[in-house]
Amino acid sequence: MPNLINIDLIIAFKEGRGEGFTYFFKRLYKPLCFFVQGYTKDRQVAEDIVGDSFIKLWAKRELFDNEAGLKNYLYRSVYNASIRWIENQKRYKKHHAIYKHEVDISEQAYVNNIIKAETIQLLQKAINTLSPRCQKVFVKMYLEEKSVAEIANEMKTTISTVKNQKVRGLKILRSKLTP
Repeated sequence: MPNLINIDLIIAFKEGRGEGFTYFFKRLYKPLCFFVQGYTKDRQVAEDIVGDSFIKLWAKRELFDNEAGLKNYLYRSVYNASIRWIENQKRYKKHHAIYKHEVDISEQAYVNNIIKAETIQLLQKAINTLSPRCQKVFVKMYLEEKSVAEIANEMKTTISTVKNQKVRGLKILRSKLTP
């Protein structure tokens, strides 16, 4: 009699009826989770992998004629998903370690970056109050890192004019940025 029940449930499953899915889900979900957790060491990840595998199984339900084939598919599916998850975690940890090494993510760096961003914003605001010629000299000198001679040549003016614009600009910026 149990074989007839399994056959009827396989047919119900293949036809997309809920009782077929419910039977196999209740029967296989916990053992599959236990199986996956042996690889991932994480219960939530195991449940997610098993849930996803049941969704994939449901999409391919017409292919299964017996419970053994269905179980084999699920075990192979969760095994492969577990291995992919482990590989992704290794890749993530490797990249995260490299990133953490390259980028200082400490609390002090966080505070310093906020201060730097705010200071640059204040400086930019102050530079915007300078005359257009003075702004141009500052951009070329401090952002583009050009020499006084290069700036004079580009602006078609004298070196002394560029120096005067620089001095005038610095004086204005000091007055605006000094408390």
